[in-house]
Amino acid sequence: RMCQESARQILSGRWPTKLDLDDRKNVDEVYWLDQLWSDPWRTFDPDNALVYVLPIYPVLLYHSLCRVKKRETIHSLADKAVKEVAGTPQWQRNGGLDHTLMITDFKFKYPGEVDMVFGRAFATFARNMTQGRHLADNHRGLFGCAVTIPHTSSLTPLHQAYQPFEKESLLRRGLIKPTDVFEDDRLGSAFNPPSRHDWFERDYTMFFQGKVYHDRPYRKLAFESLASWHYKLKACPDCVPGTNVFVATGDVSQTKFPFCPRRAKYVGMRIGKFERCEAVTKGRQERLSETSVFIHRLASSKLNLCFRGRDVTSSRVVDGFATRTIDVLISDLDDMYKYAIPLQCEIPWKNLTYSIEGSVFEQNPRAALKPILDELYKDHRAVTEKLRM
Repeated sequence: RMCQESARQILSGRWPTKLDLDDRKNVDEVYWLDQLWSDPWRTFDPDNALVYVLPIYPVLLYHSLCRVKKRETIHSLADKAVKEVAGTPQWQRNGGLDHTLMITDFKFKYPGEVDMVFGRAFATFARNMTQGRHLADNHRGLFGCAVTIPHTSSLTPLHQAYQPFEKESLLRRGLIKPTDVFEDDRLGSAFNPPSRHDWFERDYTMFFQGKVYHDRPYRKLAFESLASWHYKLKACPDCVPGTNVFVATGDVSQTKFPFCPRRAKYVGMRIGKFERCEAVTKGRQERLSETSVFIHRLASSKLNLCFRGRDVTSSRVVDGFATRTIDVLISDLDDMYKYAIPLQCEIPWKNLTYSIEGSVFEQNPRAALKPILDELYKDHRAVTEKLRM
């Protein structure tokens, strides 16, 4: 029970003050255990169970968000849990392989992190269990068996607190400002834009908002090659070329982009245009506003460019599903499908997304995107099928 207060805050949309909002994509354990609490497959008879769940919160413990914060106390509790669980006939049945532990924060992919949080005895014990991870890559030998689990959307922590979730309501409730959105120059239709009734009327073609530097070469290349590229079909001279969203966040000192326009005093960029600009946020409330703006821009776009960052995939894929924006997976595809795409037996990923091999993208970003943009403009039936799925 010592982690329940923070867990309940996250579930209700009240983000814990001591947890960085950047970690909103790493708290899958909270939603996982909440869903299992009343799951119809749950049984209270261990002899009838096929899978045993350890109801602990590694990420909350890692960030010292539980009532007990002393490492020595947590290690002692973990040692006690090891002795109790390992002594049960259910553990002996398969040596712990049918016991599961959700451990999704990317920091746990580094050796020694589980030891630091739980102690050496528990870390050794956990290697025998089936772990739920975003990246089931075991090159470091951190576990015996792992299952690739879905990411939680980065939008989820704000979902319950900010109901209703439609992007138009963000403007109405003041969570985003007119100067933050494309419709600022035609506010008359901002609350009922054409894209609400026709997906192909969305304002932007390509969307990316996130960190650009620090081991993220595909993203840097996209800002250089795609941000100002307004693709137009040669066969359609009357078609209006689409605009894009390329907004850099994070380390301002690493970019030389102008700040994204928020007021008319900015010269050189018309308000409502977000191609190659830097988002600047200050304070906690601004971070919440940044996420709301992220929702709006993504939901106003047709293609969600999911570049690999430090890992081969991320929660951006789920963000695209949440906003009905078609994902374009730009990554090391072999590793991505081998280690990082969940539920491949159930979800026809290759039918409902686009994908580009990272090495192909590096050679010529525009040439790599061109077949996808051609289909987007010329084959509405194929695009509609992806949206249906």
